[in-house]
Amino acid sequence: MAKIVRQSYQSTKVICLVLIAAFMFTAVILSMGNYSSGVGKNWQINKKINGLLMLIEFERIEGILQWEKELDRRNLTALVKVQDNVLEGNPEIFRRLAAKGYEIAGGYDEAPMWNMSYEQQYQLLKDSKKRVETITGQPMRVFGGRYFSYDENTLKVADALGVEYILGRGTRDVEAVIYQPREYQVKVISVTNVDVGSEMGRGSLCDYSLWARGSGPDEFGVMVDESIDKNPANMILVSHSYLGGTRIKWWREYEKALGSSKMNWRSFEDWLTEQSVINLPNAEIPVNQEVKYTSPSPEMAMDEYEPISEVEDLEGRITTGDELLCQ
Repeated sequence: MAKIVRQSYQSTKVICLVLIAAFMFTAVILSMGNYSSGVGKNWQINKKINGLLMLIEFERIEGILQWEKELDRRNLTALVKVQDNVLEGNPEIFRRLAAKGYEIAGGYDEAPMWNMSYEQQYQLLKDSKKRVETITGQPMRVFGGRYFSYDENTLKVADALGVEYILGRGTRDVEAVIYQPREYQVKVISVTNVDVGSEMGRGSLCDYSLWARGSGPDEFGVMVDESIDKNPANMILVSHSYLGGTRIKWWREYEKALGSSKMNWRSFEDWLTEQSVINLPNAEIPVNQEVKYTSPSPEMAMDEYEPISEVEDLEGRITTGDELLCQ
């Protein structure tokens, strides 16, 4: 009888241990599931946003130089995409920036890449690659078309020429992500994208993008704050340097963003290492072709904003509808 009681006790003990182990295992699995899926993004709450600054320029160099001084002071660099005339007109400056660790991207800004033939895209990327590499002495790793447009021909050409990254319009709101099309070696950097109103649609988180849609620096600052408050894992903040780097009210909004305790600003290379690349068949990668306007309608001309005192006055600068690079 005593033996039966002992056996019963042992069996009960084993069952209890098994139940406890099963409960703990289930709790761990659920916890991991919540982490990986970002339920409520609780895991991201105490983690700073992985931030990248991108500078765009198509006419003057003063804003780039102002940004260089500020980023030197903060021991930071940026991704830089400039129009051919700016690159060719200031070779010593862009060689210096490349030597400091700035990533100098190539580009084509005359027309969107969407539905452009393979042969035409091949020649455009080849010319851009030669231009960037001749001036900087560094490989051209990044290419961006007008409106950050690309299609499958762009991917094929990038692979043929050894270009590592193509810039694409945003597909996940303020979250900047990197897609890896399984059929190709090149990756697509989908930039931060914000809603600037139903009539004007969505655009990059960029001074020019807001200015061209009739917003001022205060509204731009609110948009930046709201984007940061969404707490994305990764974000790209863009400045058309002739605006954000030369006009004091716009500049101050960038200073606030650079000083945000919620951001961890990184160089292009370091920003990449913090990414979780999304690997998908190319057909399943979302493509954003929304461009709701083609000419700016600002509330105030650029030269009416007070310039930064250290920057040469840009009075007389002409703004045309052809300058839409970060819509």
